[in-house]
Amino acid sequence: MNTYDTVMKLALERGFYFPSCEIYSDAHAGFWEYGPTGTSIKNKFLELWRRELLRRDDMIEIDGSQIMSKNVFVASGHLDNFTDPIIKCKDCGATFRADRYITEKIGKDIPELLPGSEIDKIIKKYNLKCPNCKGTFADSDRFSMMFKVEIGPSKEEAFLRPETCQTIFVDFPRIFKTMRGRLPLAVAQVGKSFRNEIAPRQSLLRLREFYQAEIEVFCNPHRLNDL
Repeated sequence: MNTYDTVMKLALERGFYFPSCEIYSDAHAGFWEYGPTGTSIKNKFLELWRRELLRRDDMIEIDGSQIMSKNVFVASGHLDNFTDPIIKCKDCGATFRADRYITEKIGKDIPELLPGSEIDKIIKKYNLKCPNCKGTFADSDRFSMMFKVEIGPSKEEAFLRPETCQTIFVDFPRIFKTMRGRLPLAVAQVGKSFRNEIAPRQSLLRLREFYQAEIEVFCNPHRLNDL
């Protein structure tokens, strides 16, 4: 057993964290539960974060919605750009993140923003095949990492936020007004974010649902020299 497996086994036994819905066969990867010990450690970290950053520097903290309207992510560019390159086997239908798969096979770093046509050329050049069935790959595509949800009986389109900063940016005008803010103004938030990872790995290091503790500092760009 390697070090990673040993640590995982110990964490499960000690109640730090464990897979979500693990008693059911259809449990999805990338979702984890914090057990009693893990929750205690997380709460102590948040207490330290609030004491040493928020209170010390007189920051404002909010707790925003995790589900946000489509236009938020149209404006931020996430709907068009928050994507990963994927390749899909024509025979068995298995899907892989293209840049990582190619890097593993040929030993060269592949940029995740590499155009699909270039990815297809590399696959053909090195004659890369599906690792599951040795089948051929279809042309590469882009996969949106946004979780889409439907609201109400009319099924209005909305999304789970991929970062906590979206809430801070959208709420800033009201925060600035109601709190009688003066620039520079720091707004903080701790909460959950969601990313529809193609193949989540390394337990808590790459998740589909995870916590973020984030701070955004707003200032007048014409007075940066005064800070």
